Formats: sequence, C-alpha cells, structure tokens
Amino acid sequence: MQSSLEHEDLLIKLRAKLNEGKIKLWEPPYVSTEGDFSHNFQELANRIASELSLDMTLVLDGLLELQQHSVDRSKANEEFKETGCATFRVKAPGRGEKGVFKVMKKLNIMGSELIDTISEVLGVENSRLKLIFNGKVINPTCSLEDQGVKNGFQLMALIMAENTEALKREDDMYLQMKRTLEDATLLSECYDDLGDESYLNLEDQTGKTVDLPKTERRSLFIGLALHERGRTCIKKREYSFALVLLLEADRQLSECRAQILNTVDNYGVLQLDIAWCYLGLQSLQAANDAAARLTRAEVAFTNSYGPEQQRLIALKGTDANERVLFMRLYLLQGIVAYHQNNRTLAKELLDKAERELNNLRVDESSVQALMELGWSECQAYAGLRAAQGDVNGAHHYLDAATRRREVERRANRDDREQRALGLCEDGSPVDKQLTESLIGMGYSRKLAVLALRNANNNVTDAVRIIQEQPELLEDSDLSEEESTAPVELDNQLLSELCSMGFESETAKYALKLSRNDLVRALDILHSDGPCADQTDNNNPSTSTEANTSRKRQKKEEKRRKRKARQLAVHRLRQTIRYEDDDYLSSPLSEEENFLMRYKSLL
Repeated sequence: MQSSLEHEDLLIKLRAKLNEGKIKLWEPPYVSTEGDFSHNFQELANRIASELSLDMTLVLDGLLELQQHSVDRSKANEEFKETGCATFRVKAPGRGEKGVFKVMKKLNIMGSELIDTISEVLGVENSRLKLIFNGKVINPTCSLEDQGVKNGFQLMALIMAENTEALKREDDMYLQMKRTLEDATLLSECYDDLGDESYLNLEDQTGKTVDLPKTERRSLFIGLALHERGRTCIKKREYSFALVLLLEADRQLSECRAQILNTVDNYGVLQLDIAWCYLGLQSLQAANDAAARLTRAEVAFTNSYGPEQQRLIALKGTDANERVLFMRLYLLQGIVAYHQNNRTLAKELLDKAERELNNLRVDESSVQALMELGWSECQAYAGLRAAQGDVNGAHHYLDAATRRREVERRANRDDREQRALGLCEDGSPVDKQLTESLIGMGYSRKLAVLALRNANNNVTDAVRIIQEQPELLEDSDLSEEESTAPVELDNQLLSELCSMGFESETAKYALKLSRNDLVRALDILHSDGPCADQTDNNNPSTSTEANTSRKRQKKEEKRRKRKARQLAVHRLRQTIRYEDDDYLSSPLSEEENFLMRYKSLL
C-alpha cells in the first residue's frame, strides 16, 4: 500500500504544479507528433523536479502518465460525440496493472452487458462481479443511462471470490444475505404482532424505543440488518462484500424521511463505514463519493447529538465514546482532502484526528482488569474512555449505564404491551392484570383481550360474553371489497422479491395472490409453488371459491406465520451478533496505522 500511496502522492504534486501554471499537457508544445516527448516537455519535467526536489525519472514518468490520461480523455469525448459510445475506466482492486483498463459501450445497453464484458476481460464469472459507480451498484436489469451512468465515469470492479474456499464462503454469505433480507422483511411487516422482542426495536442513545411509521419500518429493518452484516464483514476485512452490503443498506435507508434518520446515529455510522470500505479497497477514484458521504455523516451526528454534543452529554453524561466516531470522521476527511490535493486541510484534519486518538487511548492492563470483572472487551474500552481510564469508575459507569438502559427498555416494553391491548368500548385502556387473569382461566390472550374490550374491563361480563355471545368476538376476514377488488402490482415489492432471487413472473403472481402482502407472498413462494392452484379473480365462480378457500386457510396461515417469525428472530440473532454500541469501543489500531501512513506523506 505504501508504494501506491507514494505514487499517488507524486501525481497529486504534479497536478498541483500543472494547475498552478495552467499547463495543458495534451496540447502543443507538450505533445510530440513523432511519438516521443517534446523538448518543452523535457524542460517542464526538469523544472518541476528541481522545484519539488524529486528524482527526474519519477517526474518524467508521472508527467507522461498524466499526459496519456488527458489525451485519452479528449479522444473519448470526441468518440462519444461522433458515435455515442461511452468510455469507462475500470479498476479492479487487488489486480495490479491488469486490473486497470478501459471499456467502450453505448449508454442504452443493459447493465448485464457491461458486466459480461468486464467479467470476460478479468477472466471471472459474471455472477462474481459487482460494478460500483458514484457509490451505487450497477443493476444488471436496467440500462446504463437510466441508472445515471455517463461517459468518462470510473468504475470499481469488485471480484467477490477467487478460489474454491473463498467461493464456498461467499456462496454461504450470499445465502445468508438473502435470508437476512427475507427475515427482516417478514419481521418488519408483522412487527405489531411480535410482542416482547426488544431485539427488533430501534433505540436512541438512552435505550428508548423510537416509534416508526409502518410504511418506513420495512426499509429501516432491512437497512439496519444489512448494515450490521456489513460491519461483520468489515471486522473480517472482507471489504468487497461489505461494500456491496452497505450500499444496499444505504439504498434502503435513503427511502426513509430525514427526521427518522436524524433520531439515531445509525445513518451517519453507515456513511463512515462505506468510506472506510473505500479506504480498505484503496479505491482512490471514490474520493468524491467518500467526501459526500462524510459530509452526510457529519450532518447526521450534529442532528443526532447536537452541535457541541450537548444533547448526547445531557442523555449519557459524557460524549467520550462517541468521540470515536468523530476521530474516524476527521481521519477519513483528512485522507479524502489529501487525495483531492488540499494538503493544508488534510494536515489540519489529520492533526485533529490524532488529538482525538490520543484522548481515546486506554491502558491494556485496565481493559484486562475490567474483563476479569465480567465485562466484555468492547464494554471495557467504552467504560474506560467514559471514566478517563479509571478502572473503578469504569466499572460503576458500565453498571449504571446497563441498569439505565434496561429500565428504559422495560418501560417501553410495558408501554408497547399496553398499547397492543387497545381500548375498551368506553375508551378506557384494557387492564393488563385482568387480561392475565383470564389467560390463567384457560382462555387465549386474543380472546381475553376482545372480551375485556367488549365488557369494559368487567371480568364477569367478559366470561359471560365468551360463553354466551362468542359471535361478538369473531375476528372478521377480508372485507368483500378487499377480496374482489383488482390488484395493482406494487413494483417496489416486486423489485425486492427479485433481489431475493425469485423469478419475476413467479414473484408477480405471488404478489397478486397475496394482494401485495409481502409476508403472504413469501409464504406462497416458499410453498410447493403458487402456480398449482392459480385462480382467475376476474371469474365470479372461481373468485367465490377463492374467498372461501382463503377463509379456510386463514388459521393455518397464522400458525405458519407465527412459526416463521420465531425462526426469523432466531436466525437474525445468530447472524447478527453485536453488543450495544460495540462500534464505539474498538482498540483503534487500524485507525492509528492509517493516520501514521498519511501523516508521513505530508
């Protein structure tokens, strides 16, 4: 990495000198018609080498490289005007010189055609290739033009696996990602029926649950689940796969309103993680996208914590651990500024990151002491940073924080359970203790709640209603209007099912049959096959049969959904293992290595 950084450092210095003198290497007198560099070009190289105190050969090679890029870009622009063929510069991280080449294609082609061409050049299967441009993954089923791809764009080609062992591991990860999408989708759709499942709640810095609108809950669940899986890959330094996961998480979260994302810091952390993947992949061409993401991260942290973190300090009593995020922010902003040839700003930001890093250092023996008291390594780092390195203070801080978070979670859980019970006919809330009493008599929870609602919390009347007037407690099925009205296909849900690997036509039918209910659609797709018992909703006789059949199957569907939810929660717990705020409590050794490398270049 050091040699590539030194080469990039040379090109940055040369670009600065060329811009300073308004020198255009692709125009006379610096372009030679004889295929060799001109006398003026030689003089320019001598002068710059002398001014920068650099080796003449290195400067000459660097200027020739910059000149070639300029000439190629000019030719590509002319070619695009004349033929409509766009030129793309492709870089495959980890492939050296063989991983840098150009491809020419028209913008009206499908993304799959570009993927096929590049995979052939790289000698890999097209299923193993992901193309990234401006922080987006190229969709194989849409045209390049519709995706915003333009002439002259630089593409990053991520090769997802290269040997048998890695291939098998990645296949497993793709299957896990597909299952994560399905599980998060299922749980988000039936969130109100989950009961006491705090694992699936979105919390602010205190542990207080954030209420989510139903329309945005699904995108948040999927986005946060993919973000957690992406973080797991970052810890293993599997940056290519992590980046694909994180960009998909970003796409999901971008569908939510800003006021929802500003409630928690997840969105800002996601932007930092994407920029960190660019750094891990040495993707210098992604500097502009990284800069935009870091700006969004800074805004998100300010909105979430307050301009001077005063909101965070008021809630937690300290901002010590969240300073980890700001240290990473300054570090990445400094690195981006360096690659954008703003050395003054880069030095200022890297110095700022270094000061934060020094304040965040903790003694390793203190970490071990806290681990012996039963705290995890992540918790030990967090506690010591909050207590300025004092072991006893860290222990008391962690204990108090754990208790406070549990109290807040319990209060929110109780409140959610009460709201789920609903209101009686007289407007009073259904009594939780009376509900438990009826359950103790052998009645189901649902029956007990419905009876108490009708009886205005009178247990005697509730029992009488259950025994003598059960028709008052019937759970109605779909209304006739809902059952017979034509279904307008939800294209967003169709796209989501296709991204999970289902065939387009099969997914369309499942959505129509389930009336755009994603959970029911997944049930249909995971059954023996929806096509076996298709019905024509436009035919009156078959429509009536379908309605009758749907009612008969409703109880079985509910039982199957309940089991599916339980399995989904279990899988998510196994797949996404994390502690509260574990992303704030790493040893920061990698950050220190990058800081020292870039400071040495300045």
